[in-house]
Amino acid sequence: MATDAPEGSPSSSHLLPPRSESSPELGSPSKVTQYNKRTGRPVRHSAGKMQRVAGYVDPQVLDEEDFVPTTTEGESDDNESSSPRGRANKTRRKRKRSPSPPSPHLGPIDYHPQLDELTDDETSAAVRRRRTPKQQSVTLRFDVPLGYHGPLLVKLDPTMLKLQDDTSRSMRQSKKHRFEHTQAAVVNDGRKGFTDLPPELRNKIYRLVFVREKPLQIPACKPWGQASLCQSGQFLSTCKLVHNEGCSILYGENVFAFERHESTRATFYEYVVKEIGYQDALRFLKMIGPENLQYLRDVKICFTDARPTNAPLLSSKEERRYMTDTVLINFLRILRNAKLRTLRLAFNGRRNLQSTDDRFLRYLEQIKVDELEQWTTQSGYPNWDKIRGSVWTDLKSEMVRKKKLYEPKILQKQVSFTSFDWPETSDGEEGF
Repeated sequence: MATDAPEGSPSSSHLLPPRSESSPELGSPSKVTQYNKRTGRPVRHSAGKMQRVAGYVDPQVLDEEDFVPTTTEGESDDNESSSPRGRANKTRRKRKRSPSPPSPHLGPIDYHPQLDELTDDETSAAVRRRRTPKQQSVTLRFDVPLGYHGPLLVKLDPTMLKLQDDTSRSMRQSKKHRFEHTQAAVVNDGRKGFTDLPPELRNKIYRLVFVREKPLQIPACKPWGQASLCQSGQFLSTCKLVHNEGCSILYGENVFAFERHESTRATFYEYVVKEIGYQDALRFLKMIGPENLQYLRDVKICFTDARPTNAPLLSSKEERRYMTDTVLINFLRILRNAKLRTLRLAFNGRRNLQSTDDRFLRYLEQIKVDELEQWTTQSGYPNWDKIRGSVWTDLKSEMVRKKKLYEPKILQKQVSFTSFDWPETSDGEEGF
């Protein structure tokens, strides 16, 4: 007779069923992911089990008449444990599209239309257009000096062109107004001004006023005489026409000479007296501007060192030499933009200009001229040995243009013949 084994004995463990993680019969959900046997995709047990919100109205029910139910083929059931309301068994509904409206009736395309006859009558009411008057042409005349190859600046006043358009479109004036205008024109014809003269006569007047026989010295001090720019500046400030026409003659037909200003001056707020040096020459180039700088043709420059009494702040001799003068170097930097014809240089320093003065020579070589000459001045230091011959040869090869920019200037010399009463010989013939 078999007896029951006591609890806790080793044989009792073989009689108990195996422990499972879940029991579908008791309603406990399985934590192990289940897969579809055909597709291999995970099975979602909550598909189609979402509760509708209270008061929710499905729009598919309202538009049920416009839908045609269709079923998908090839869909298999999920696992036996899946709900019958799954996505696989759900019926798909496709909306029935309304037919497109018929296209309107279009007539046949006429590829060869019949054109209307052309007419020259444009005064009809159907074709009223504003006739634009023919604009008058403007004639420009330029009097270019001989040998000038620089930029030609043309300034046109837009009010002149606008005035021509306004006069061409203006209405016909009354008889009274035309009579008054005629009388005013007769009165004004008797008054002639400087601008009414021909350009040839105006150029002659400019040369009589502006051109000097001696060089215009900057600064206006000895040893070059009393020629200055005082009278020229007053005449140029009369009107814009005189300024534009006279600048080319003033700067183009005169010789400008620059030297060191040996005078001293101090500012009003300090007592430190300094030498002027080449400050006036630099200020002159900045004052005339880049447009008038292009008119310069003949320039003379005298290079001298500063005196110890005029420059007490410069202790060493090298600081007083013109090769290290920063104002002079800035003067050469601006002068290199001019289109010079002749340049005359005077080297009156206390020592020779050598090839080791690289900074000064580099800016001096950038000035291009047609003719380069050495200028002899009245100085206590002989200037013919203040520059080495090799340095002067290198300067001429670098500064003189290979292709001349201007024609050679021909000097016209007036020769006067004086009549003498030759003695008569005994034969009645004039003898020597």
